[in-house]
Amino acid sequence: MRRIVFFSKEDLASYHMMNKIDEFFKNKQNEKPIESINDILERHHIIDYLENGFIHQNWAKNEITKYESIIKEFKKDISQFFKSLKANEIVTFYDNIDSAYFKTFWLLVNKHETFKQITSLDLDLIFKKKRFKITDILYCKRVVNHFDNEIAEYIISNPRNAEILLSYFEAIHDRPQQEKFFPRSLTLEDREKLVNKYLDSDDTNLNYIRLIVKNKDSENLRFTDKTRLKAKRLADKINEELLNSEHTLVLKKGVALSEDQDEIKEIEYKDGEQIYSYSKKRLSEDINNVTLLKNFRTIFEYLDFQGCIEFTSRTSEIDSLEHTFIRSKNEFFISSMFREKSLEGHLKFYIYDFFLNTIDKRLEDILENFVNEYLNKNFNLNYLKLHLPNKESSYLEKIRLLAPEFESLLEQYKLYVEDDIVDYELLQVSTKTSKFGNIPSLLQKKYVYPFGEEYLKLEHTFFSSMSYLIDYEKYGDKYKNFYSLIKNEIVSLKDFDSFDKKYIQQLIDENYLKINEDGRLKLVNENLLLIIYYLKNYDVISYWYFPKFLRVEIDLMNEQKMVKFSDKLLTVAEQEYFDYYLNNRFSNGLWLRNKYVHATNSHNENDQENDYKTLLKLLVLLILKIDDDLSIAKNLIKSHIKDNILPL
Repeated sequence: MRRIVFFSKEDLASYHMMNKIDEFFKNKQNEKPIESINDILERHHIIDYLENGFIHQNWAKNEITKYESIIKEFKKDISQFFKSLKANEIVTFYDNIDSAYFKTFWLLVNKHETFKQITSLDLDLIFKKKRFKITDILYCKRVVNHFDNEIAEYIISNPRNAEILLSYFEAIHDRPQQEKFFPRSLTLEDREKLVNKYLDSDDTNLNYIRLIVKNKDSENLRFTDKTRLKAKRLADKINEELLNSEHTLVLKKGVALSEDQDEIKEIEYKDGEQIYSYSKKRLSEDINNVTLLKNFRTIFEYLDFQGCIEFTSRTSEIDSLEHTFIRSKNEFFISSMFREKSLEGHLKFYIYDFFLNTIDKRLEDILENFVNEYLNKNFNLNYLKLHLPNKESSYLEKIRLLAPEFESLLEQYKLYVEDDIVDYELLQVSTKTSKFGNIPSLLQKKYVYPFGEEYLKLEHTFFSSMSYLIDYEKYGDKYKNFYSLIKNEIVSLKDFDSFDKKYIQQLIDENYLKINEDGRLKLVNENLLLIIYYLKNYDVISYWYFPKFLRVEIDLMNEQKMVKFSDKLLTVAEQEYFDYYLNNRFSNGLWLRNKYVHATNSHNENDQENDYKTLLKLLVLLILKIDDDLSIAKNLIKSHIKDNILPL
């Protein structure tokens, strides 16, 4: 990059750019005559760096004072330039503006009101410029207001501009977006017409078509059902073409029930297919109803090592490439790993349900027995009730009974936690159903979540693959992060260049690193980083599953505002998981509850069977979570949890 460009305060290019600024002043380029618009715009970017607190590491105090004085002159030069700028000059030099400076140019036109010198005819000439992009103007409120009709007409004239609207109003972004301004005359109807022109064009992008499908009505974008259906049909058509192309990667998984297998579970690979094989002989060793239900956790791994649902989406499991995909802010993020885990969970459910049928057991009976008998008696509850469909009912009838029973169990447990009793009269008069995020746990410290700038700094420094403290040319194939490097290699301060040394010294000053007598860098508090490791990989920690020495560290982190606690039954990811399947929280959700409540469900019996079994699987997960919550609370009361011993 030839010119100096300010991207943002957080951008990693600042080190390189500050060296360029140092050269700029050392070579006295500020004293040279201004030859082009780019010289003016570059000065503005230098101002941005210095006014955002960037100082070159080699600058002395007198140099800093001198350069601050110089940028004051820059401001005067820039102001004078734009206030005297004529429209014909803009038209002449527009194509010569550096590509990184177009946005800056229009922001300065906006700031200094240069747009008042531009006529509609001048603007039309600029619109026709080969390098003109309408997005550069949309950051400029006053320019947009001044040329409201002209800009609205320009946007409507090109179907591709629908992507600008969809990206800004519908897509999710990793970072906060800079505000854009759209013409007031560009109505909701105009916006929908533009979207329909886009759908009819030959130059569409599947990612943006999916955004139309997943749109939720707002004050900025509102589509009729016909437009959504049109987008859905086009998305399905393009998707089908992609699936049938030679570039498609096919994931094959299978499940089997073996009559004579000795191991209770085996994973084998056959012709590119991963097959989970379970032993009927081993599963039949204990067919007590409680064991049969708990097999979902112990054998089929529906919950992980800390009692969290295994099938939820985790940040660490999302491929870096997937983060770059365009997706709606209203949709549930379905990563490739989420799809894979969901498929595994579905296959495991089907094979276990098949096994239960071979031993003349109904899952519905097992679930009823577990709630009505085991939970109530084992935990001395007062009391939970569950009634599930009989065998003779159709799948449609089963779903319409199961869905309210699912909600009832949630409400029952909420009342039990709050009042130590399930008051069914209170339950009957209630007209509202609780959101998953409102169901409490018996435990005040149930879950731990990362929180605050200090946590983010440490996570990035020690565990990010983008950390500036690891030499990827030297260690990239061996270690994924700075934490692994410092744990396994002899690393000293002299191994770092002068720029990185100041960050190492900062970590030493803040008591995260220390230098041993032999000069080797060591971690000061490994427990702290172990907790950060778990949080980075799982997004959440179930507090009581961890030994006392780590819980003590977690409490300290909470005092330092590096983590926060939750007292809910479900983790945030679990709440989203249930909402994805059941409710209309997400635009791409299955909406199982809502579809059957409002009779907008499929009338295909195979679809209804699949929906019913999905609901049963969700009920299994909910019951396992309730059992987990009750078990931790009971063990806490009985033993107060001995040091270094997990409660379950």
